[in-house]
Amino acid sequence: MEPIFALDIGTRMVMGLVMIKNKDQGYEILASAHTEHRQRAMYDGQVHDVDEVARAVVKVKENLEKKIERPLKQVAVAAAGRALRTEVAVAEHKELLPVRWERENVLALEMEAVHQALRQLQLSSGDESQSYLCVGYNPIASWNEDEEIANLVGQRGKVAKVSVIATFLPRTVVDGLVAVLGRVGLEMTSLTLEPIAAGQAAIPANMRRLNLALVDVGAGTADIALTKNGSFFAYGMVPMAGDEITETICAHYLLDFKIGEKVKRDLNSKELLNFKDFLGAKVVVKKEEVLKIIQPVVGKLAESISREILNLNHDVPQAIILIGGGSLTPMLIETLAETLEIPKNRVGLQIRERLGEVFGEKSVKGPESITPIGIGIAALEGKGLQYYTVLVNNTPVPIFELQLTTVAEALLAAGIQPRSFFGKPGAALTFEWNNEMRIIKGTMGSPAQLQVNGKPGKLDQALKAGDEIAFIPGESGTDAHVCFTDILPPQEGKWISWNGQREKFISQVFVNDRLMDEKDSILDGYKIRYVPNDDLYNLLKQKNYDLHKKKKLEVRINGDPLVLNLTPQILVNELEVTSTCIIHEGDSIQVGIKQITVGELKLSPKSMIFYVNGIEIEYPPQETIILFEGKPIALDEPLTDGMDLRVEGFKLMPTLSDLLPYVKFPEERIAGSLRLSVNGQPAEFTTVLHPGDRLTATFN
Repeated sequence: MEPIFALDIGTRMVMGLVMIKNKDQGYEILASAHTEHRQRAMYDGQVHDVDEVARAVVKVKENLEKKIERPLKQVAVAAAGRALRTEVAVAEHKELLPVRWERENVLALEMEAVHQALRQLQLSSGDESQSYLCVGYNPIASWNEDEEIANLVGQRGKVAKVSVIATFLPRTVVDGLVAVLGRVGLEMTSLTLEPIAAGQAAIPANMRRLNLALVDVGAGTADIALTKNGSFFAYGMVPMAGDEITETICAHYLLDFKIGEKVKRDLNSKELLNFKDFLGAKVVVKKEEVLKIIQPVVGKLAESISREILNLNHDVPQAIILIGGGSLTPMLIETLAETLEIPKNRVGLQIRERLGEVFGEKSVKGPESITPIGIGIAALEGKGLQYYTVLVNNTPVPIFELQLTTVAEALLAAGIQPRSFFGKPGAALTFEWNNEMRIIKGTMGSPAQLQVNGKPGKLDQALKAGDEIAFIPGESGTDAHVCFTDILPPQEGKWISWNGQREKFISQVFVNDRLMDEKDSILDGYKIRYVPNDDLYNLLKQKNYDLHKKKKLEVRINGDPLVLNLTPQILVNELEVTSTCIIHEGDSIQVGIKQITVGELKLSPKSMIFYVNGIEIEYPPQETIILFEGKPIALDEPLTDGMDLRVEGFKLMPTLSDLLPYVKFPEERIAGSLRLSVNGQPAEFTTVLHPGDRLTATFN
């Protein structure tokens, strides 16, 4: 196996190791080198001054190359653990009609979910301009028609949905590392995370069944990793570390940062400290004095670490293992034990000397060497994120391989939207046709054109370093578009006569009662009413002629109002019809109101009422006379609205003699003469009577 160049670019120090895996003994350190940044070029694990960091890296690189007598071109590095972010996201795709989900459809949907995870991450970070690199993803679940299913490929439905968990690193973190390495002629082949790397070396696999907290105390941050049940289960970070202690010393004694750093380190080996302040004055202080000055900030650091451990672990772990240069901070071990209320012997340092599987160069020692050793072990075991570059449309794209990297992932890393992988179908046209729903489909979209190294490629095709991808986005289908003439049944107009006027009877279409031209376009959501030119019913419909609508006619009979209902009358070729019938070319149609004649009223006069000897007598009419405006009117005369008719039954009023037959005289003849009176007045046989008169006939 080829040796691995492991490089730990820390906030304060850069350390490089050349390591190889020995099958019998473990991991051998062939050479080591380290140096400090000349000035503060990194903050919290982030590169801020590329050139300054590159100077330190090239110094370590050249030193190692001299020791191993061979050039170094490739390197394994680590990113700050605080930078790793994960998001769970869901993506859904809907079709109007059921389709079969193929592998490429599912992959495109997964990429859309990863893209959604990226949007969520940008929103949660509060900076939508922040750019992240996806270093891997895994599908969690998938659904077809809202039913969870193990594998979508080959399933058929209208709605597909997937859920993924995606892992991201800020592009600035990776770009900063790549920029530094590029300045010194190194190519990054493996990237791991600092807490993962530290855990690989500091806690053997057989100890990870215990609940342990690994704290990597660096210069700017303290990274935390927790173990339980055989694996690391949680990671955290505290945004303060050794620099906080140094800055406190510098502020109190007015020191340059490098001098303050030396004073802090001397606390572990000297009882009396000598140094010059920024103004050149000599200062001599006892160790106890400096310890009192830094005690509050050490307590603050211990409290922050303890709080994060409890937040992640929900309980006090069995032991705390400290690594990193900042773990040598005076009083930190004791203060952590007090804060967490655990025995002091349960908080300790992990150093290279206690790593049983690591041997080789003896100068690599102390807690600050654990992380670079872990970077080397991760690279040798293939547990880092494999890094390489591919070209997408002639643009270099960095790829991190947590799993087999595909063309789709490379396109996503290049910023190409997943929705462009497949041209979406054109929008369908939905409308109602005489209350029946109809759908006209748009055309299907065309898939993207892909070439990998000049040959046709697929979205799920695996990639290797240096591959060149040519990508032309898929084109969307065209939206559905039809005119009325495209869907109207083929029919010819018919020439007919309508109430004496010659006109053409054609089919018609209406939208919201508005007559449409057959060349008009049909729009989505139209409610269309189609009236064909086939029968009388549809002809009347076109004419808005309501067969059931009745017209009122009012006349007066002897002063009393009479309201009549008039019914429509339809004549087809002069024959009355009462139901629909087929309309042919040349037919004559007459529509109107059926008239009512005077005779149809069946009018009759009323009898006259008289009272004879106190008994009511009905004197029947002699004939029927109907008058209009004082003149007799024929029975076949049609009625008109407002007509005032009078009905009479007598040409002449009756005389008293006409009513004598209605008088009941006694059966026995009574002697004497007949005495007649009308309304109490003497009367003769020829006296003219009027309705209501009272007649008396008696014998003297």
